Amino acid sequence: MMQPPRPPRDDDSVAAANSNAGDSFTTMSNSSQHPHLRPILVGYAFGPKKMSTMGLIMAEASRAKLSTVITAEVPIESFPPQQTSHLTTAALQQAQESPRSTTKPSVVLSMSRGPSGGFRNIVRYFRSSCSSIASDDTLTTATSTANTPLPSTGGSSRTARQQRHPVRVSFVPLDLDSPLEEQHGGNFDVILHKLTEDILCLSTLPEHYSPDSLDESQLQAISRVKRLNQYQQDHPTCSLVDHPSYVETVMSRLDIAHVLSICLVGVSSASGIPVKTPAFEVYTGQDSTTFLQPPLIAKPLSAAGTKKSHCMGVVLRLEGLAHVYETPCLLQEYVNHNAILHKVYVMGDHVSVFYRPSLPNLPECGFQEGFDYCEFDSQRPYPTLADFGLQGCAKRPKLLSEHGENDDDMAMGQQVTAEEIRPVVDVLKRAFGLELFGFDILVTFQGELLVVDVNYFPSYKEVSNFPSLLANYLTQRAIDGRMNSPAKGEEC
Repeated sequence: MMQPPRPPRDDDSVAAANSNAGDSFTTMSNSSQHPHLRPILVGYAFGPKKMSTMGLIMAEASRAKLSTVITAEVPIESFPPQQTSHLTTAALQQAQESPRSTTKPSVVLSMSRGPSGGFRNIVRYFRSSCSSIASDDTLTTATSTANTPLPSTGGSSRTARQQRHPVRVSFVPLDLDSPLEEQHGGNFDVILHKLTEDILCLSTLPEHYSPDSLDESQLQAISRVKRLNQYQQDHPTCSLVDHPSYVETVMSRLDIAHVLSICLVGVSSASGIPVKTPAFEVYTGQDSTTFLQPPLIAKPLSAAGTKKSHCMGVVLRLEGLAHVYETPCLLQEYVNHNAILHKVYVMGDHVSVFYRPSLPNLPECGFQEGFDYCEFDSQRPYPTLADFGLQGCAKRPKLLSEHGENDDDMAMGQQVTAEEIRPVVDVLKRAFGLELFGFDILVTFQGELLVVDVNYFPSYKEVSNFPSLLANYLTQRAIDGRMNSPAKGEEC
């Protein structure tokens, strides 16, 4: 049984807001004089099916803007009144060395809208150990200086001073068939990828294999993923979103089911609703026995990367196992959930919940002759009651908007909000080691939440402003990597 991967980053270093990407949204004069504001470089690499779509998303992301707000908390006596409008390196160093001031500077990632900027909100801040962020030669645009007294820790009050700085971000495509160090200067802060086919290829290889036994496509897949991993090892401040070793886990539905069965033990939602995963087993063929009783849902073991990974079926009677599309396969108990599927999208700390029509409620028995198995494609409309040979209304429930507002027909889904499932999201992030992922939730008539699938880098197609949110998230990851660099005194 698989053990859940180690936790990813500290949650306090994640932000969610709007961002800027693309060529660059602002020109920084003489960036060599401002090493702490070195332009952020984000590379992205996707499989051929995803590259065209993501190219458009990255182009859209480049139309947003973001800046940083630098905040330093220092004793008031460190600054004479006439000097409160300018924060110098010497003053900051004096404040940091003062025994009465132990608070480190902070960087706040903010978004701005429109060609003239204008901050909409400050999204999140995190502490920094890098003293260069408030140097006296920092390029500042729309500087805001605050003289807000702060609680004293040693008999003297402190003041918070803020400076607003532009952040220059470039999103560039990568060719993983060539050395990354030779592309775009080779100094990437973040690399975003979705190499589903390549990682799936690696996941199907035996533990010990000979390169001579592999074909050219397999060797190329291994080379691309190896190059990505090696770059991150050689450049530890670069963040891979997400690490291929963690992505590999969600290539297999069996591995997903195992991890869910471990990590969800004892987990509940914010209001105390129990959270579980359906009972499952692997069906190997016609001669196999099953401990689960119909109705069951049959799913390919491969969770992504192939067309057949979406070909599923509902086993209504044991005779229907003979019609399963492919074996071995994963069998899960079929749980009635009022024909509502809750799609959850996670991007760091940003969580969105949307509702979709799903499979209908089914009886435990009483199916007509000839209706042993119902096959369907999970990326197309789900079967109705009529497809199962059942009399009654075949009407599908209407689609809910985010959070299920103003829809009395789907009262069961009202409890599945981003806030309600936040504890579940946190558990899954730690268990799978992912930051960009989606999962499905069913609400049972017994009042439980069932997590049935986890997938890496979903479409986010219902999420409004997805390009801007993605650009902001990646930019924050880049800043986090610089701030958390183990080499003190390095450029931020």
